Formats: sequence, C-alpha cells, structure tokens
Amino acid sequence: MALLYILIGLLIGWLIEWLVDWFYWRGRVQAVNNELQDCKRSLMDERERSKQMQLKISALEDEKKSLRARLLAVEADADRYKNERDAALQEANSLKTESRAGGKADAEDDLKKIEGIGPKIEQVLKNAGVRTFKELATTPSEQLKEILAAAGKRFRLADPTTWPRQAALAADGKWRELQDYQDALQGGREG
Repeated sequence: MALLYILIGLLIGWLIEWLVDWFYWRGRVQAVNNELQDCKRSLMDERERSKQMQLKISALEDEKKSLRARLLAVEADADRYKNERDAALQEANSLKTESRAGGKADAEDDLKKIEGIGPKIEQVLKNAGVRTFKELATTPSEQLKEILAAAGKRFRLADPTTWPRQAALAADGKWRELQDYQDALQGGREG
C-alpha cells in the first residue's frame, strides 16, 4: 500500500510539474519565440538596408570616378589654355618690342589704358609731347599737373600721381601687374 501511495504521489507530482510547465513556462517560451521572430525580421530589414547602402555606395563610387575623369580633363584644358595664353602674351610682347625697336620715332601708345586718362586728357598729354608709356613714366607728376592746369580748368580735377607708375608697368609689358595695381586704385587714386 505504501508503494501505491508513492506511485500516486509521483503521479500527482508529475501532473503538477506538467501543469506548471504548461501554464508558466509556455507563456515565457512563447514570448521569447516572439522576440526571436522580431529579431529575425529586424535582421532581414537591416540586411536589405545594407544591400541598398552597398548599391548607393557603388553608384557614388562610379560617380566619383566619372567626376575625377572630368576634373582631369578640365585641368588639362586649363593647362592648355594657360600655355596658349602665355604664348600669345609672349608673342604680343615680342611684337611690341620689335615694333618699338624698329618702328617710327614718333610711335605713340594708347595712353587711355592708364586709369584716370580719357580721350581728352590723352590728347592734352600728346600735344604736350607725352606720347608713349615710357615718356609718361619718366614725367614727374608735378609736371603732369602743370600740363593739365595749362590745358584748362576742367583738367585740374584729374590726379596724375599714379600715372607714372602705371605707365612704367605698361612700358615694361607687365599687363597683369598693371591690372592688379589698377584694381587696387580707387578712381585712379591710391586708396
């Protein structure tokens, strides 16, 4: 009889254990399984986004290569244009030097290239014997003021203080430096 009670006790214990497992642990296992499924879905989404990002990276790398090739082509064109410009400037300077050396004694420069000199002031200067950049560069600004004052009241407002320096740059063919200097001037005056 004791054996029967032991068997019944074991059977009841096993049944209680099964019921506890069924109701308590089954809910927890289900929650963990649901969480696992969510993680798997999330992982799949991340893998898909990773593939999309890899495609975008690949497209951007292709675009980078294309832009780099275009940049190299533009730089090559810029170098070619710079060389052509330098050659043209050199040729122009040599032609100017040749024309000055072998030209007429009364050759004149376009004095209007000097900031502050317009057509009328140019004519006044040429009438006074200042016909070239070199002559203008060697004429003191006080003498230029006298020439302008002698030409009439309307020329007294002109300020010739920067003209000799500008003319010296032009006479030497330093056009870029002349342009930089003129850009720094304010109304033909040093500012």
